[in-house]
Amino acid sequence: MFSPLLNIVMQYAGSVVAGIAVGLICKAYFAAQMQSKIRGYQSDIVKSHSRILELDARNDKLEKRIKELEGTFVKDRLFMN
Repeated sequence: MFSPLLNIVMQYAGSVVAGIAVGLICKAYFAAQMQSKIRGYQSDIVKSHSRILELDARNDKLEKRIKELEGTFVKDRLFMN
């Protein structure tokens, strides 16, 4: 009554469906892991950028201070000579 091909499809249909379901679940899991890593990297980038901005501001302050002190040292050298 049933064709041999239909018999084979009926026997393995559950396995095929289960395999597809497991594949989709694995794909979703690994996609979530990748998104988590990307968020972590973005967080590290933001932290590094804020640290760079802090150091840049500190560098500017130190450069201004050096310029101020250079004027003082030049005057001191003139008095010593």
